[in-house]
Amino acid sequence: MASRNIYHTKQQEELLKYLRSKPGEHHTVAQIRDHFSRGDQTIGTTTIYRQLERFVAEGTVRKYLLETGDSACYEYVEQNHDCTSHFHCKCEKCGRLIHMDCDELQEIRTHLLKDHGFSWDAGRTVFYGICDRCQPD
Repeated sequence: MASRNIYHTKQQEELLKYLRSKPGEHHTVAQIRDHFSRGDQTIGTTTIYRQLERFVAEGTVRKYLLETGDSACYEYVEQNHDCTSHFHCKCEKCGRLIHMDCDELQEIRTHLLKDHGFSWDAGRTVFYGICDRCQPD
């Protein structure tokens, strides 16, 4: 039984190491599983889900639910990185998720609350379009 816990801890460490090695990138469980299936250490899908949810609960990883039917994305976050006060843009071509601090959008958020009594959750708000990398020249 003890060796199973050590093995479990090793998988957890490997998963966190992988996410840390790709700062600012967002990964689905399928992408993570595919990465580990090509390497020396295979991590099962259930274990990946369980560990990611644990990391989310600890605040080490952020989970994004982008669209109905889409898989969730996960991103490693540095300590003291606040993702609830800015907005997100998702490229419909490459899938990149961009963190966007924008005073104009904060003004709209303030307006909605003050004048309409609506609290806009910036951390869960995603704008869809085409990023600068995918725009035609």
